[in-house]
Parts: sequence; C-alpha cells; structure tokens
Amino acid sequence: GRLGLHYAHLDSGAPGPSGAKADLHRIDRFFFAVTRDVDWKGWTSAHVREYLERQSIYVAPGGALNDLDGIARDNGRDATDLLGQFQLHYATPLIREKSQEIELRTALTALARAQVVPDAVTPTTEEVILGWLAGHAGLAAELKKVHIYNRIDLANARHMLASVCRWIPRTGRAGAVVVLDFRPYERVKMPESRRQAVTMERLREAIASRVPHEEMQEILAEADAAPPITYGDVAYRQMLQLLRRFIDEIEELERFCLVVLTSPDYYSGDSGRNFYDYDALQTRIGLEVHDTRRANPVAALVHLEDAG
Repeated sequence: GRLGLHYAHLDSGAPGPSGAKADLHRIDRFFFAVTRDVDWKGWTSAHVREYLERQSIYVAPGGALNDLDGIARDNGRDATDLLGQFQLHYATPLIREKSQEIELRTALTALARAQVVPDAVTPTTEEVILGWLAGHAGLAAELKKVHIYNRIDLANARHMLASVCRWIPRTGRAGAVVVLDFRPYERVKMPESRRQAVTMERLREAIASRVPHEEMQEILAEADAAPPITYGDVAYRQMLQLLRRFIDEIEELERFCLVVLTSPDYYSGDSGRNFYDYDALQTRIGLEVHDTRRANPVAALVHLEDAG
C-alpha cells in the first residue's frame, strides 16, 4: 500500500478460494490468507535486481534477469562467472539464513535462481514453488527435486508465517498489517425453524406498525437470503486459542500487526458467545494487551522499539 506495508484483510464470513468456509482458526488457512496477495515472483525479482545493483552489475532498463549472456556482455563479464558470483554471494547466504524456516529459505532461493536460470522442463521450478506457497497439492515429486519435503500445514504454518514476516522487510516493505474479521465466530448458528419464527415475528410487527411496502420487502428478502456463515463450538474455541497464541508469541512475528474486528456486544456477558468464554485469552488481553488510562479492551498496548 501507500505506506509500504503488506496488507491483508481476512474475512472469516466470506467463502475461501474453494467456496467452503475460510476456516481461519486453522493456522495453515490463516497463513495462506495472509500471503494470498504476496507477489512472490515479483518481490523476489526485485530483490535480485537490488542485489545486482549493489554489486554494480548493470541490468539494462526493462532487461530480463534470465538474459545472462546479455547482462554479462553489458558488464564485460563471463556469464558462467557471473552465475557463480550470484550463487556464492546471493543464493548461498539466503539458504543459510538461520532466522527463517529451512523450507522457506529453500523455496525463496530456488525461486530467485529460477529468475536468473529458468527451467526448460514442465512444470518449471517457478511453477512448483509458487504452487507450494499457495498450498496446492500433488507436487510432492517435483518439490523433492528442489529439496522441499513438506507441505505448509498445521505443523509448520506458524513458523512459516514468522519467517515470511522476517522476509517481507527485505523486499522493501516496512512490514505486514493483517485485519481479521472475527465477528462471524461470534455468531451461533440459528436453526431453520427459529429463523422462520423470527421472520414471522418481524412481519407481524411490521404489519401492526403499518411500515412501508419497501420495508416489508426487505424483511422478506433477508428471509430468502442464504444464512450468514457461522462456526461451531470447536472452531470458535480454536480461534480463541489462535488469538491467545498470537499474543504469547508476538515477539516471534517481526513487523507484524494483527487487528481483530469484533462486535461491541462481544464484551458483555449477555451475548451467547462473549469475551468471557476463554479465561486464558481474557487474562492476556487484560494483563498484556493493556492501556493504563482506558478500560480494556478499548485500547491496546503497542511496543515501539528504537530503530536508531
């Protein structure tokens, strides 16, 4: 965006790419939603170009990174020597970057090399890496060829997210801002019989009040509309645990801001699901996400570190 941040809006009330519920209480689904709009290829290419510029290796404006012969000729270099330098001073340090998960390091290194030395086979290394980063299945054999052996799943997605947070600033962005719409998790699914009863009651009240015809039509349209997406008790509990872990492990997520959208009623004890359902999260919000001048959870404590 204009502020140089990677922004992701996660709507748990909207269907996911497959048409099913987003299920953002699963950390792997959360990861893929956060990174869905990451331009892995574009950001990697920009990083490679930045490296070449730092090394005083000239690339003609609009010139392709994979034109090694042309880049070598423009710089009075041998293409093989140029590739060796790229491998030694760019790819090797990246693959050895211990602050990131090994498989993300491997993927980013392979993706960067694919910009310089593209494959002639199908699927290409670039296609395989981009498919893996998007969570596509059926690539196990191709992934092994680039030394990636595990899918991004519940077991490793949290560490992958932390690694991506460390990588994003290297692409020229200040960090990541994620907005999570939690409100669909607040809803309890209403049985169809109950929905019909509520509609009939609204219609009776509307008729008694002699409301305009347009308002009657709106009530009927709402009754015919598909019910809003809701989540069961298990999924709701998992989402609360996910939020609790984000608070506990926030120091692992560098330059990462998570904004959670909730309903005001969620913080009263009167609603079906509310802030008091999970003591561990309630305690952390009260003690760690805290402002000494305002009642929680109106404001949150933000730690600012001197970057000077």
